[in-house]
Amino acid sequence: MPIMEHGFKWARVSLGLAVCLSALLLYMRPVVSEDAGGHEEHGEKSEKSWESKPYAPVESCVDCHEDKVKQMGLTKHGNKMDPRTPWAKHECQSCHGPMGEHVDAGGGKETVNRAFGKDSPLSAEEKSEVCLTCHEKGKQALWKRSIHAGKGLACTDCHNPHNSNPRHLKAEVEMNLCFTCHTDVKNDIKKTSHHPIREGKITCTNCHNPHGTLGPHNLSALRVNEKCYECHAEKRGPFLYEHRPVVEDCTICHRPHGSSHMKLLVRKSPYLCNSCHTGSQHRSQPRTINPATPGTNSWQRLAQIQAVYKGCQNCHPAVHGSNHASGKYFLR
Repeated sequence: MPIMEHGFKWARVSLGLAVCLSALLLYMRPVVSEDAGGHEEHGEKSEKSWESKPYAPVESCVDCHEDKVKQMGLTKHGNKMDPRTPWAKHECQSCHGPMGEHVDAGGGKETVNRAFGKDSPLSAEEKSEVCLTCHEKGKQALWKRSIHAGKGLACTDCHNPHNSNPRHLKAEVEMNLCFTCHTDVKNDIKKTSHHPIREGKITCTNCHNPHGTLGPHNLSALRVNEKCYECHAEKRGPFLYEHRPVVEDCTICHRPHGSSHMKLLVRKSPYLCNSCHTGSQHRSQPRTINPATPGTNSWQRLAQIQAVYKGCQNCHPAVHGSNHASGKYFLR
């Protein structure tokens, strides 16, 4: 009998704990309002506010924005047969949001859910977020950590989804778009020695990914040298005798966009070499003729073994590295 009473006691305790736990879970459950269409009142709603607004037929957009709709039809975005495109979903409203209220109000910027112009109330991050709903992989995967995003630029500062230019750029020629901000590069490519950018043989995006990379300067490579080696593979090595600045960074000696000196050099030779090599006890050091020698004058007293217009590469042609057994000084 005592054993039975002990069992009933534990049963009552277990029942009490179960009731308390049920009451606690019921208290913590978020309150649901029927007027909200099943959405939770506590915490964030499962839908954004603009998604709950009514959509309008695309014909309503044509009435006022016929030119924009026609332009969109000429682009990849306007291909209704491709289920990945905005036009296959809600046409214009895939990017601008539902426009039922905008149409009912007879137009007006204040009723537009998402505008992308200069007067848009959206931040640069909010504008780009619309594009990233589709373009979030590949070359755009690192956009949020890119230099351009950090400077407060949005996708629509460089792209216009309504035009038919390559990659929807705002300029027909890629470099002209980049030069609106990078004026220093625009000046460099006009110099005597330059990469063939202005000739159209290469473009900015051959070396850079404006949407963000893991490398410096938005380069589409982890290191400067790796990008240079894509075209200048003969400079890659490894060499038996390596020139240290070559292994470290090509831009120590070269300006990649353009220079006033031959071969994109930062300085004219031999002054570039002298920035590291002092030339002490080198044969190229100036030699002064004895002024007491008959027939000498001022220019003869300043004569040098290294003649005018000569540079270090005249004797050290393998400046990027040498595999020759006697190439310690890059002579061959």
